[in-house]
Amino acid sequence: MRRLILAAVLIAAAPVDGSAQGGWDDPFPAHQVMDNLYFVGTGGLGTFLVTTPEGHILINTDFERTIPLIEESVAALGFDLDDVKIILGSHAHGDHQAADVFLRERTGAQVMIMQEDVAGWQRMNRGDNIPIERILHDGDEVTLGGTTLVAHRTPGHTRGCTSWGVELEEGGETYNALIVCSFGVNANYVLVDNPNYPDIADDYRATFAKARAMPVDVFVASHGSFYDLPAKHEKLLHRMQGDPNPFVDHAGFLAYIDFQEGRFQAMLDSQRRSGR
Repeated sequence: MRRLILAAVLIAAAPVDGSAQGGWDDPFPAHQVMDNLYFVGTGGLGTFLVTTPEGHILINTDFERTIPLIEESVAALGFDLDDVKIILGSHAHGDHQAADVFLRERTGAQVMIMQEDVAGWQRMNRGDNIPIERILHDGDEVTLGGTTLVAHRTPGHTRGCTSWGVELEEGGETYNALIVCSFGVNANYVLVDNPNYPDIADDYRATFAKARAMPVDVFVASHGSFYDLPAKHEKLLHRMQGDPNPFVDHAGFLAYIDFQEGRFQAMLDSQRRSGR
């Protein structure tokens, strides 16, 4: 049975300033987002546990060095990291999926990767012979113990950038949650005449349009800074019966899209002017 825990569960952690994004290696209080979706990441990295009666799904393993922090968070919530059966990721960058193979070797969990990110994931893990239990495509479903997650390909940040959708329940209502990959443009990205990713600009445009049309109620992401995690966690700590869940934030989701689209367009215009 899915449990509705309104209080945040704390781990032994230094206080986090609600006005700033924490460091990647800094602990952050483990807490329930809603229903069977929990945050078990760090001050800077968004890692999420989806619990089920048949084992758990972990989204984003981060670095091997941050696994102890993730394990402490999972234990603080009353769960066991060794019960993870499926490992998913947001995108094939080291700060999100570098520990996939390490954790699979420990738990025996299945690793599932969006097809367009397979090459990047294999390069990150230094070999093209590393097995992947399931190759995913846009719209594929991953089901375990009565919970189904939907893989939404939202490319640009990487070719296979994957935002995970799941339905959650609270107070007799059903909410559409989205664990956003990243819609951001890194400072070193080449958006014009990129020989390694020729359609990067088109992918970004398609992602912004796709995301804006999605029915997102609960907004969380691969970095806490994307969805103002410290401030929302502070609200969660002081949430009283009847107060809204602070992670229900469709307006914040749209604002995030607008902000990242503005950054993308400014960088694209700059590179066009410079002839890059």
